[in-house]
Amino acid sequence: MKKLKNRLLNLAIGELAAVVVFIYVYQLFDLGKASLLAFTYLIFILLQGSMYWMYRYILLIKQQQVHFKMVQFLKFFRILNLILLIIIAGSMPFIKNDTKDILAAMGIFLFGFIEYINYYWYRLSYGTSGFNLKTLLNTSLKKSSINKLITKYTK
Repeated sequence: MKKLKNRLLNLAIGELAAVVVFIYVYQLFDLGKASLLAFTYLIFILLQGSMYWMYRYILLIKQQQVHFKMVQFLKFFRILNLILLIIIAGSMPFIKNDTKDILAAMGIFLFGFIEYINYYWYRLSYGTSGFNLKTLLNTSLKKSSINKLITKYTK
């Protein structure tokens, strides 16, 4: 039980730390509007992940079950994230400042898209190594924790 508590807390803090680091790193570069839009999406997704893991940690500490309203909240964000993904993908080419901006935006956007899939659909990171393409290709995709939760309470 203690290992699970530590793992959940580490996930929550790790995602939050990633947000802080990404914000700091982003400020070092002089990028444009398209990059900022993609970056905002990535931060939005990472914050959701951090909040989700912290919620699961708190539930474990208090020995409580997931509340139905949280499942509704996660379902709403899964759809909202998809809508934002489409809007941002369609907007980036029109608001780009230059080639550097659109290339950076595409990379950041791809990372945000992967995080969206990882949180809301399929688990893309396995073990302590995190994202490992070889492991991912050699195993079947498993539902993400959020997807399992939504599926469990939607039946």
